[in-house]
Amino acid sequence: MTTRLPRQGFTLVEVLLVILLIGMLAVSVVVSFSGDSRDQRLSKETEQLQQLIQLASETAMLKQQELGLFINAEGYRFMLFKDDKWHSISQPKALRPRQFPAGFAVELELEGLEWSEGNLLSQVEWQDDEEDALFEENSFDEIAQKKQQEKQQQQAEKTGQPQLTTGFETLPRQKRDPRLPQVFILSSGEITPFLLSISEQSDRPVWRQELKAVFSIPLERSEVSRDR
Repeated sequence: MTTRLPRQGFTLVEVLLVILLIGMLAVSVVVSFSGDSRDQRLSKETEQLQQLIQLASETAMLKQQELGLFINAEGYRFMLFKDDKWHSISQPKALRPRQFPAGFAVELELEGLEWSEGNLLSQVEWQDDEEDALFEENSFDEIAQKKQQEKQQQQAEKTGQPQLTTGFETLPRQKRDPRLPQVFILSSGEITPFLLSISEQSDRPVWRQELKAVFSIPLERSEVSRDR
């Protein structure tokens, strides 16, 4: 005669242990996405530049100052025309020099644009390609600027009229600073026609987006596209 042993179920401790193991396994396979994707980062960078150019244009018209924009592979800077020279802006902070993130590349087109025909700004050769297009480091510029400011302050004190300020602060010019901006942002509301291509090239495929200036703000921004 065969004796059958009674079946034993799982104890509460065993059930809880299994649930705990399943939970640990589930946590281990969850992928956490921190940060934006490449195309999202490109879109944010392009949108930021678009908004800053709009801010610069509105500020130029409001304060009746002539501004400019210089762009190269490293980044971009807004410039102010004063004392017959162009200076990089340090204040307001929104218009201070900025660097492109790693893996970004830019291409700026100023000539041969279909929509620039008839625009006087597009017919002027703004950028000097000669070696003198770069400033030599010279402390005399700062000395002359200080003397000019002192002279204006003395004249204001004599006449009793308050000294007018633009609200801009500029950086001392360095040896490798650009002499001229490539894009002029004028107090009249005009802007140099341009086509700027910004691409994220840290991996394949390359993501690309364009900013287009026709005559004035607002700029036209294309959709983010992927190179084939």
